[in-house]
Amino acid sequence: MQAKIFFGGEGSKIPWVDFGLSVALFKLWLRPSGGAFRGYTTASNQGLLGAAIIETPIVDFVMRDLEDEEPFSNLHGATVDVTMSPTVFVRNGGIVKVKMSLLTNDAMGAKELSFVSDDCKGICATVGDIRFTATLLQLPDEERDPSGSNLLPI
Repeated sequence: MQAKIFFGGEGSKIPWVDFGLSVALFKLWLRPSGGAFRGYTTASNQGLLGAAIIETPIVDFVMRDLEDEEPFSNLHGATVDVTMSPTVFVRNGGIVKVKMSLLTNDAMGAKELSFVSDDCKGICATVGDIRFTATLLQLPDEERDPSGSNLLPI
């Protein structure tokens, strides 16, 4: 599979509790083996401590088998748990580990994908992981393929 993410958000939390105010925009592009890219977006207002604008390059990663890719072939309307573990960085060279769980009522449990990306662009000054639950909506056709485009000018 191939993947690319864009995340921009900032927020703060009340000390010693998990309550805070934040806002974030998340875009995700996935391409299963032999398929075309599909792009998704969501806005999240869940607790984030710090600020980040992160754009990964297109990342190649391997799932256990093609059957594991199938649940991720169309995520329009899907609810996902996202955890991003970024390093602190400015401009270029950041590293982020992304884990996404597809939430379903299926007895087989949540389906999961994860990948690591280095050479991220942007800026990241967050404390701890970035975590949120979101419902994904498909991007317009003109934004479906991230190949050859950068969202950040740096």
